[in-house]
Amino acid sequence: MDAGTRVEGPPDAPRGAGPPRSRTDLWGFDPAFYRAVMPWCEWVCERGFRTTMTCVERPPWRSPRIFVANHASFLPLDALVVQCLLDSMVSTPPVRPLLEDYVFTIPYVGLWMSRLGSVRACQENAVLLLQRGYSVLAFPEGVKGAGKTLFDRGRVQRFGRGGLVRLALKTGVGIVPIGVSGPEYAYPVLARFKRLGRAIGLPFLPVTPTLPLLGPLGLFPFPARVTVVVGETIDLRREAGTDDPDEAVVLRLNERVRKRVADLLARAGGRAA
Repeated sequence: MDAGTRVEGPPDAPRGAGPPRSRTDLWGFDPAFYRAVMPWCEWVCERGFRTTMTCVERPPWRSPRIFVANHASFLPLDALVVQCLLDSMVSTPPVRPLLEDYVFTIPYVGLWMSRLGSVRACQENAVLLLQRGYSVLAFPEGVKGAGKTLFDRGRVQRFGRGGLVRLALKTGVGIVPIGVSGPEYAYPVLARFKRLGRAIGLPFLPVTPTLPLLGPLGLFPFPARVTVVVGETIDLRREAGTDDPDEAVVLRLNERVRKRVADLLARAGGRAA
């Protein structure tokens, strides 16, 4: 959330001017593609990953929320699973995952995620989505979280420099922490090579039991049980007492949200502390 200040995508064309408007929105979300593909995604979540979800707070959420989760895979499997689970519980589906830039450079993966509602993570994109009534799903561990090996699966990395806290204070939208356990077993990263990854345009090259040994076939996930625990909404404006606190307060609230996510990850079986 702290990286980048651009709004991705071209501006909407005026009605009645030029060629017909695209069916996709400003960020590439395609409602028809979403309606066609999401039932298959839900089937895979239910049967393939035996996904279970526990909500501390009773849904549905009738106003936008900023869902904040730990990263649990280098490919956006965690984002897709949480999106599938939450879409029926928010007032304006789909939940819009905010993903790192590198995801959108991966052939097919980036295009499909965009068409299902994912957006490049930056403040401006998040603000516009919240203003349009969408809830967003953020992974503030960023690339460090996505690059965690199987041996680091129980740790929740530092949450950037407080970008999500500033977003919540600026918009007045509540933050909902989420713990996700399981996708790290679907893509069990044993090691990562940064130099090789950067040579092909990625922040790192993950090494799993099948990748890169099997090439593109190594991108198929292993069977894994996924557990998601959704916490209660946190009103950061009320806790801060203002919508423009000083840096010390922002960092304190940022750490509070991180610890809450870690607690929920432990409850989901991810062994975080």
